[in-house]
Amino acid sequence: MKDGLTEALGSVIAGALLDQLYENYDLSLEDLPDRVDTFFSILEDAFGLKVSRILSSVIARRLCANLSLEFVESPTNGLPQYVEEIRKKLAKS
Repeated sequence: MKDGLTEALGSVIAGALLDQLYENYDLSLEDLPDRVDTFFSILEDAFGLKVSRILSSVIARRLCANLSLEFVESPTNGLPQYVEEIRKKLAKS
């Protein structure tokens, strides 16, 4: 997920966001796959629904590329929905 955040926000801002997630929410980079709903809620609170969905799309696209999976964008998906779709694709592989 870090790659997608870095792609969307740049390394300095992504790093600062990850630091804040840890300091304010006890949410580390390693925790993100298991706490996707929490992470998306934090993004939504910080950036609003539209921007959080855009960030989710970038993160999911990068994650799919790293896993050699096809990415299908949906303007109504947030990160939890994308991650669920990725998990289903991985289970079928």
